[in-house]
Amino acid sequence: MAKKIKKNVKVLRKASTKKRLASVSPKKTPQKELSLLDSTKKKINAFLDINNVKRIAVVSDNDQDGITASVQMKKFLDSKRIESKIFFYDHYAQSLSIPIEEFIKFAPERTIFLDLGDGLISDALLKIGKHTAPFLVIDHHQSEVIRNNSFRCLVIKPVTFSKITPSKYPTSKMVCDLFYCADWVASIGVIGDFAFDEWASFLVKVQKKYKIKRSELDDLDEVVACVSSQYPEKINELFNFICSAKSPKDLLKSEYFTLKKLFDQKLAALKDKFYKEAEYFEDAGVYFFHAYPRFSSKLSNNISTELKNKVIIIFEFPGSMMKCSIRRQDFKVNCGELAKAGVAGTPLGKGGGHIPAAGAMFPPGYLDDFKKRVRMYLLNNPPKEKLL
Repeated sequence: MAKKIKKNVKVLRKASTKKRLASVSPKKTPQKELSLLDSTKKKINAFLDINNVKRIAVVSDNDQDGITASVQMKKFLDSKRIESKIFFYDHYAQSLSIPIEEFIKFAPERTIFLDLGDGLISDALLKIGKHTAPFLVIDHHQSEVIRNNSFRCLVIKPVTFSKITPSKYPTSKMVCDLFYCADWVASIGVIGDFAFDEWASFLVKVQKKYKIKRSELDDLDEVVACVSSQYPEKINELFNFICSAKSPKDLLKSEYFTLKKLFDQKLAALKDKFYKEAEYFEDAGVYFFHAYPRFSSKLSNNISTELKNKVIIIFEFPGSMMKCSIRRQDFKVNCGELAKAGVAGTPLGKGGGHIPAAGAMFPPGYLDDFKKRVRMYLLNNPPKEKLL
């Protein structure tokens, strides 16, 4: 039987996190990784034909990592005097909702996909595959087969040039290292994808360079998360603002910070409700909870930092499909595989992602089936040693 949660959790404190990060000394990148990084850059430049191509389209996820990756990519293409156009994939609806006619009219000579899993790219190619021209994928999700492609493609994942766990090498940091580094912008993607331990020295350098606190870096992440989840109509506007911002303090002083404060209040109320009402299955170590539309990702992130050794699944019903965010932060359960198992055999079901974080969507009538499949998967695949 399911039982209710008791609020008996030791909350991680930002102060202790800052102290821990400040004590981390920068690590030198091994010479072999530097060599792989350089060769990867050359491979990318050759594929893009960077000195001759005139127009490149960028299709990017619209979460924190995707937005900040696209900002840096835009700056890189501008520096090469290449005309570019950014199209944002709807992260929350998991669908390509870009103006297709505008994409076709732009007629790119190359297309770059940022922070989109191979399965999502396959779906996107059903709509724009005949118009992408050869395309480049810069992404850190688990690899799958890309289908429906009509052109040559080059897929770059962190394993191409680094030994860092892919889910902890955000796309924004990949773009920073491979193309153009707007360091404080990249730090938003790092924090948004919970990669602050792996990139602790990088974040410390950003703090020192711009004379800002770690808590202010967290605020930057939350500002972008707020707009991405609650105000999708403002995403392009926010993108342009970040592109033109001179420093991180510009974003902290902007109107977007006011929106974040309202978002924080709703998020705090939902978090309190989770601890009172969430459904918990002890045999499988999984929590289920319904949230307001477009809150599941941020709420699941917050809860999973406090319940690291449990699977957190937050549902929402933003439209015709049920959507959920799946998290477990100790890397002992593959959330991406769990998401796929949950929607197996479900009409229109989609699922996938990283080891510590994934998502799924399916028709609402299959919610009970999804829960049963999730529990069955967890019972048959108990937590193992840390997965990479």
